Amino acid sequence: MKRPYASLRPVLVAGALCLAPPGMAAQFTNPVFVGQDPWVTYVDGTYYYSSANCGVADICVKQSKTLTGLATAPWVGVWKHGGERAPNGKEIWAPELHRIDGRWYVYYAADDGNNDHHRLFVLSSDGGPGLGSFREADTGLPHGQLDVLPDHWGIDPNVFTAADGKRYLTWSCTNQADSAFPQRICLAPMRDAVHVGKPAVLLSTPTEPWETRDKPIQEGPVGYTRNGRTYITYSGSASWIPNDYAVGLLALKSGGDPLDPSAWRKSGPIFDHHGKVYGPGSVVFVPSPDGRQYWNVYHAIERLDCKPAYDCRDVRMQPMSFDANGAPVLGTPVNPGVPLDVPSGEAGVPR
Repeated sequence: MKRPYASLRPVLVAGALCLAPPGMAAQFTNPVFVGQDPWVTYVDGTYYYSSANCGVADICVKQSKTLTGLATAPWVGVWKHGGERAPNGKEIWAPELHRIDGRWYVYYAADDGNNDHHRLFVLSSDGGPGLGSFREADTGLPHGQLDVLPDHWGIDPNVFTAADGKRYLTWSCTNQADSAFPQRICLAPMRDAVHVGKPAVLLSTPTEPWETRDKPIQEGPVGYTRNGRTYITYSGSASWIPNDYAVGLLALKSGGDPLDPSAWRKSGPIFDHHGKVYGPGSVVFVPSPDGRQYWNVYHAIERLDCKPAYDCRDVRMQPMSFDANGAPVLGTPVNPGVPLDVPSGEAGVPR
């Protein structure tokens, strides 16, 4: 579960990016900047990173032609809530910027200051050049609330296309109006970018020891399809305990119906604490500028004495791969200060 964000300063960690002599690859070290719940999308040669509460607006975006360049890219505010008593005016969490059918959308969770009232919302752009301006989307409910289990608690909305070619919404849900545990993974079909279809199904419940450390939680789901197979990564256990958080995987069987819970297989953790890196989670995979590599962008902490742990999160990135079926191969978190070559194709690209 998330909590109010720590400062998301666009600060490059000392020594994080090192320019190399000709013929040698430039390198950087993790962590790259302060933040949590990272979301990165790569569209038309530009990386877009979206976040909440960056200091200039409630939802902000930074842009760069290189992945590592996001560390020093300036924040651009794209939306501020309309009033202190608005149902989406407080605790704005994990906004995701998506380009769908030629238009930008931001999916996010928010409440009125009471976590028990967290619901799912969406912003839509005006379709103008660049990002354009954003407004609360016309979803049929006030303030752009997504009409999916509107009386149930929900956070971390993510939209993706499954192997059947259809678009789906996945999110962290409960089966009641408040935030009582367990938190689970839900799934529903999308009619279009701002309207959710039916049915909404309970896809997965935290049952494994690694998902139930301190509290039974599954959150931060991200769906993707590769090599004809569909997967959902998610984070498990309590985000406020330094060494509890880890990453799991839901895999849809070949030819399976995404809305059939029995067609999914759970495994994990596929990415857990290692060395001085604790509580890795909220993974998102993006290509390098030349498409020759994929990179895992995630958050983690280094301090076991940080309470709550989410106040000490920072953003990291490291290369990853996929197996023959398209499942992610993440390895182990790279320790802070270990030099990594910048993503393939970054050399010579303006930042």
